[in-house]
Amino acid sequence: MKFSYITIGLLSMSLASQAQQGWAVSDKLMIGHSWTVGNRSSENMKYAFHPTVQFGRSALYNFSGNVGIGLGTFFSTEGGRFKVTSGSEEGKAEQRMNYIRVPLGAMFTFGNPANKVRPRLGIGGSVGFLVGGKTYLINNEDAFAGSKTTKIMSTKVDAGANASLGFSVRVADGFLINHDVNYYHGLVENKYDVAGLPSFTNRNIGLSMGFSITGDAMKRWKGKMKGMHHN
Repeated sequence: MKFSYITIGLLSMSLASQAQQGWAVSDKLMIGHSWTVGNRSSENMKYAFHPTVQFGRSALYNFSGNVGIGLGTFFSTEGGRFKVTSGSEEGKAEQRMNYIRVPLGAMFTFGNPANKVRPRLGIGGSVGFLVGGKTYLINNEDAFAGSKTTKIMSTKVDAGANASLGFSVRVADGFLINHDVNYYHGLVENKYDVAGLPSFTNRNIGLSMGFSITGDAMKRWKGKMKGMHHN
């Protein structure tokens, strides 16, 4: 009898794992803080909060209920901000860098696929193509001097490592809500076209929320919609 229970349990786990295999689509929005490392040229420049927003879609192939590999396309606005003090005068320097990012990485989701809440860990890399943004200085009299970031940067492609840690909540079979803490560590030295300005690398950290839906779940949803129209 015990052997029968064990056999049934193993068979159920195998079927659940097979049901988790295949493609899934995931949408995500991240909000956080970005900064640059290397171009704080003096002690008069202090790091300030610089909001970053990233959103996009990725396709993930699940080899099992625990391991998947994904590729996506995201719009990401990054860069850094400094408070600048010179004697009694104060101002700020800001560099906004807008990228189209293409992340590629693996997602590891722990625990039984039948569980409602499961922790997950993502690791991988990201390549970013600079498409916009502004770089400017503002003094305490609101005098403004700036330029388009794409014009002053000689480095137009950024790349680095991504990592995320969070959890997923199973709302229905094949439909998950995902919450993660995300960190990006730039590995490319970004250089200016202007001589004498220091190079830098990008960093950002943020909280994200998104959802993923499997191909089987989308087929079931489309089937239900067709049935409703026929009725």
